[in-house]
Amino acid sequence: MGMGQRPRPSGRRPPGGGAASPRSLPPRCSPGSAPRGGKSSEKKRSFEELLLTPEEMAILDQNETPDITKISSPKWHPLHSYVLALQIPLMDRLLDSGVDINLLDKDGFTPLHKAVIGKKEAVISHLLRRGANPHVRDRDGATPLHYAVQVGALQTVKLLIKNRVDVNVADNDGWTPLHLAIQSRNRDIAKILLVNGADKTRRTKDGRTALDISLCFGRDFKSYDLAKLVKLVPANRKM
Repeated sequence: MGMGQRPRPSGRRPPGGGAASPRSLPPRCSPGSAPRGGKSSEKKRSFEELLLTPEEMAILDQNETPDITKISSPKWHPLHSYVLALQIPLMDRLLDSGVDINLLDKDGFTPLHKAVIGKKEAVISHLLRRGANPHVRDRDGATPLHYAVQVGALQTVKLLIKNRVDVNVADNDGWTPLHLAIQSRNRDIAKILLVNGADKTRRTKDGRTALDISLCFGRDFKSYDLAKLVKLVPANRKM
């Protein structure tokens, strides 16, 4: 999916130095050819590492009040850094001084995008309570919901749905959150999306449905289980 720079499976431009497009399938998706990404060693890294350089990570880990100015520019505003550092009081000081809660960085990420990618649940809830827009797309068309699915954050997916995000929103390559959930082989998230109205008939720009993607993994039990889930849950079902 062209999601701006997402934590990666595959290859688009990395945001701020490390993350890339969250979804990627082989050029020819046939049974037995699994999508790249999935359980790659890169995905095992913390998502802060995909957004920050090792030097910036060291600054962030220094103490309870890291020198944020050293990791904020020219990539992004200090607000984004406070999000990654879980510095909610400092975030609030900036917001109370008039800083835009939906401020974009150079990759089109809002603070909410960053919080979702970093799996900062307390920050995500706080930003949403303060009015953060969960519908903003990055420059590849990816919303926070796309990223929540990509990083496997089930509770964040539920929270975003509760905040009335569109479960069928597609990025610039036509990938919806359901396509990503199936590509990530995350049955629990796929089910949540389906029962909340995800359209299993939607196709990516290269013509793949969620079922097509589930069949790219071969014939192991998990692939069968995903395909069965997609087939059994009625399209556009709402609960």
